[in-house]
Amino acid sequence: MEITWVGGSCFRFRGREAAVVTDPQTSGLTKTGSFPKADLVASSVSDKGSESVNLVQANHKDRRIFVASGPGEYDVCGVFLRGLVGSTVADAVERPIVYAMDIDRVTVAYIVNCTAEFDSALLDELGTVQVLIVNADKNADDVMSLVSRVEPNIVVPFGVDPNSISGWFDVARDLSEVELTAEASLSVSASTLPEPVTTRVLAQRVI
Repeated sequence: MEITWVGGSCFRFRGREAAVVTDPQTSGLTKTGSFPKADLVASSVSDKGSESVNLVQANHKDRRIFVASGPGEYDVCGVFLRGLVGSTVADAVERPIVYAMDIDRVTVAYIVNCTAEFDSALLDELGTVQVLIVNADKNADDVMSLVSRVEPNIVVPFGVDPNSISGWFDVARDLSEVELTAEASLSVSASTLPEPVTTRVLAQRVI
C-alpha cells in the first residue's frame, strides 16, 4: 500500500485492488486534472460527502466512485472500511467520523480530530491498528496519549491549520527517536511492519 498526503486532511491510500481518498474537500486543489484518483471516498464530516465525489477522479473508468460519509461498514473493491463516531470536539457542531480501513492486510486508522475525550470503547472498536494517521495540530499530549493507547506500528502525524504547521511537526519530532525528513509517499507492507512504533512524516503533494 502506498500513502500520499494530498493536502489538508486529504490522503490517498493506494492498494493492489483499489484506492481510498479521505476528505478531498480539504485538499485545496481546484483543477480537475490534479484531483486524486479513488474507488472509495471517506468523508469525516457527513454533510460533505456529496461534494467530495466531485473532487476526485475515478480510479477505474468502469467503476463508480463510492462515498462513505458516516458510521457503518463498507466493503468496496476489496477494501473494508469502518466508520465510527469520534469523540466530542468542543468547538464542533457534530462529532467527526473516525475511519479504520483494511487495505492489503494492513489496518489504517484515520483520525482528523484528536481530543482527550477519546474513550476506550471507541479504541476497542478500532481494534488492532498498524498505521495511525492523526491530526496533531492541537494538544500534543492528546496525540501522544492516543499513540500509546493504540500502539500502532507506524504513526503519521499531520496538520491542517496553517497557523500551526510547526506545531504538528514538533509533535512528530517528540514521537520519534530519530531525525525526521518529510517523504513524498509512504509504502507499507504487512510483512515489513516495524517494531516498536515508528514515526513518519509526509510532505504535501506538489501539483
